[in-house]
Amino acid sequence: MPEKKDKAYPSQFDKVKEITDKLEAGIQALFESEAFKNYLKTLSKFHDYSLNNTILIAMQKPDATLVAGYTAWQKNFGRQVQKGETGIRILAPTPYKKQMEVDRLDPVTQQPVLNPDGSTAKDLKEIMVPAFKVVSVFDVSQTDGKPLPTIGVDELSGNVTNYEMFFEALKRACPVPVGFEDIPSGAKGYYHTVDQRIALQEGMSQVQTVKTMIHEMAHQKLHAIDPKDLPPEEPRLTRNAKEVEAEAVAYTVAQHYGIETSDYSFAYIAGWSHGKETPELKASLDRIRKAADEMITSIDDHIMYLQQEKGIDVKPEISPNPAPGLQENGRYRYYSTQRPVDIGTFPKPAGNAPVEIHNYDNRQLVEGGTMQAWGWLEYVKPLTEKEAGDYELKPAPSAEKAKIAPEQSESSSEKKHSVLQDLQTKAEKAKQKSTQKSTPKPHKKKEETR
Repeated sequence: MPEKKDKAYPSQFDKVKEITDKLEAGIQALFESEAFKNYLKTLSKFHDYSLNNTILIAMQKPDATLVAGYTAWQKNFGRQVQKGETGIRILAPTPYKKQMEVDRLDPVTQQPVLNPDGSTAKDLKEIMVPAFKVVSVFDVSQTDGKPLPTIGVDELSGNVTNYEMFFEALKRACPVPVGFEDIPSGAKGYYHTVDQRIALQEGMSQVQTVKTMIHEMAHQKLHAIDPKDLPPEEPRLTRNAKEVEAEAVAYTVAQHYGIETSDYSFAYIAGWSHGKETPELKASLDRIRKAADEMITSIDDHIMYLQQEKGIDVKPEISPNPAPGLQENGRYRYYSTQRPVDIGTFPKPAGNAPVEIHNYDNRQLVEGGTMQAWGWLEYVKPLTEKEAGDYELKPAPSAEKAKIAPEQSESSSEKKHSVLQDLQTKAEKAKQKSTQKSTPKPHKKKEETR
């Protein structure tokens, strides 16, 4: 029987879907703006390079975005290639015409026409012979001059609440090394597929750093597999589709944590989309939502572990309709009713392994005699009915003292919840508590001198 959902308190995946729906609407509105029309006019002046040349450009300058020849930058865009810049070498078509003999064909039968002596009749025909020469092009980052029209901000500004802890949670959730460096091209970050590492531009704002980090984490998660190693059912994505996916994930995850990136993300996705639609976004929505959901779960877990390391109270907020098994300590308890808790007797969902396991000496009555159990497990997040049922686990009754946090009295549409703001509040409370403990009090002076 399917589990009923409380509409007032949607699941995390439902919240992710709500964010991506807003993303679609925001990009569509951008497409209809005058700024986007001007942007498209400029883009139309850039050459559409072949697949082979695109590969050559990526090999020589992987962070290239807009590429044109030396003269094209001057005539079409009012920009000058900077002195000392090295060109990106590509192949330019230089076809030429040539006269050559070809078989004369019967216009009806399309068979060769024969001469009286039995030989094939020939005609002189002018054909185009394909040929190529090596030329140099330059990326926009290698030029100076008249600014190109944009449809969003060039860089996000602002700080992130409790930035150090949140960024550390991102690093721990990321399966590859992360480092800062000066990226000469002007790119804000990249995922190095060969070295399997993420590089971020040093000196960016906290908001831009976090957004870029999540973007590159999405590349690593979704696009690090060699296309030839993908299963047949997996889509073979273009670079446009990959960039749209990565930025959509970054926007979704950032929004979940109360970090606003709309001005940047909408323009970024629109710039990598075709025409006035987002076919790449629509085709990838399921992958985007699944990846964002999994990343949020992993980040939340690492935030909780970091809070525990720092001695911050990590009791989660309680909804008015808590999931079965919720205890006063904020965890979800499940009783093993059929067997002692041992390897293979309990579920370990991704990002939600049990945090405590307790076995009794024998099967005994628990919860006021309402059930018999061999022991219990506690999880940070509730199990699904199927996860618990498959292992014959029974949730403990929810704690009666669970209260609704004051800030939860408002619906999500009335007040935007920020997990990072909660982190800051909890950190300040922990700091105050620590200060109070360490501050000497006159009547306790004797006890504290030891």
